[in-house]
Amino acid sequence: MINMTHLGTRHAGRSYFTTYNTMGRGDVRQMILNALTSVPGADVRVLFASPDGVAPIYIGLELFGTQRVGLLFYPFRSNRRTTKNRPGNENRIQIRYGSNWHEKEHVLGRDAAGIETTLVLGVDPESGHFVGLDSSSYDPLPMGISFEYKQECVELAMQHGWHVFERENLPGIRRGTPRARTGLETVVIFRPEKILHFIHLERRAQRLNLDGPLRYKLAEALIHADLNDLSEIINSSNTQSRHDLEEAFSMSSNQILDLLSSANRLEVAVRGRVAEWHLEQQLLSTAGIDVVKPLDLDGQPDFEIITQGGSKFRIECKNCSPRTTAKGLRRVEVQKTRASKGDPTSRYYDISHFQVVATCLFSVTGKWEFLFKRSEDLKPHAEHSHKIAAMQTVDDTWSPDLWSVLDVQEIVTKESEGRT
Repeated sequence: MINMTHLGTRHAGRSYFTTYNTMGRGDVRQMILNALTSVPGADVRVLFASPDGVAPIYIGLELFGTQRVGLLFYPFRSNRRTTKNRPGNENRIQIRYGSNWHEKEHVLGRDAAGIETTLVLGVDPESGHFVGLDSSSYDPLPMGISFEYKQECVELAMQHGWHVFERENLPGIRRGTPRARTGLETVVIFRPEKILHFIHLERRAQRLNLDGPLRYKLAEALIHADLNDLSEIINSSNTQSRHDLEEAFSMSSNQILDLLSSANRLEVAVRGRVAEWHLEQQLLSTAGIDVVKPLDLDGQPDFEIITQGGSKFRIECKNCSPRTTAKGLRRVEVQKTRASKGDPTSRYYDISHFQVVATCLFSVTGKWEFLFKRSEDLKPHAEHSHKIAAMQTVDDTWSPDLWSVLDVQEIVTKESEGRT
């Protein structure tokens, strides 16, 4: 377990964390403990809980009589209070501990071995709901900010037990780029009896380093998972003959391992490389394409293709968001993971950086399929006309047929038509 007496250091691959005095939040800590020990039908024992008045809260559990896990909770109080110049139907979480929050960077404590799980949680003792945040988007903790969410989301969660939604993550005064890696963060609001579902979500998402769309897909799948399903998943995680990741990605374990070992950009390896792998297979089997060259280099698009007629095109692969706009349209984020130091606009792609964007629809359809659109037809940035806007609507101007968006007139031979 994490040693709470060694703070702010690293040892054996573990990050030992800074602790904060949190007097007056005993009801927040108690709500977490009550939720863990009162899940209907669950065999849960609390083996250890760190004392009141200190954050984060470390809790050791025994689940279903077979597995012991360590949980590091960063809890923040959530409430519904009327705030001047804010909508009346909002709930609010204040991300803040103590008074010197602005003096340093507040890195989350993590266990590199993956035995212990770090969780960032909004807790509302008055209404009795939790707000599960993506810890990867809140590391380091953005102390001093507030997180607002609609009351209608709370009502859906209280009605169904578990509600998943996306929240657009915008840059702030002190931060030139969004915290969320894809510009959209996945949020879960849930009743106390679903706390094991959230723990399972975080353990899987952190272990696989899931981005927003894939995290959303996993959270959505847990809506209908009952306790028996959760118990079987946890107990079989180390013994199943075929890993559930192999089923989800439609790849063998050897193919997954080869994929990871060949990737230079480890951040992309799990999150985006699976979509890239499927896109590569589709491009290789597309009649009329002679060469498919992966460009696994920083600052480069994902693929360069050469058609049978000799034309070259560069293609960027992005995951589509699983959520629709108010008009029922899908969206995809088309921007880089981070900006260059001192130049926030460098996160936006130049229109000429690639010729085609392929958006992967797995988070929408559960299938590794793609829609294509030329970069020059994408919405330009409102302030930088040579740049592409970060958020793009995926509408009927996107095509599942790559050839229909390529500006070429070429004859495909029988030989290329028969290639696999």
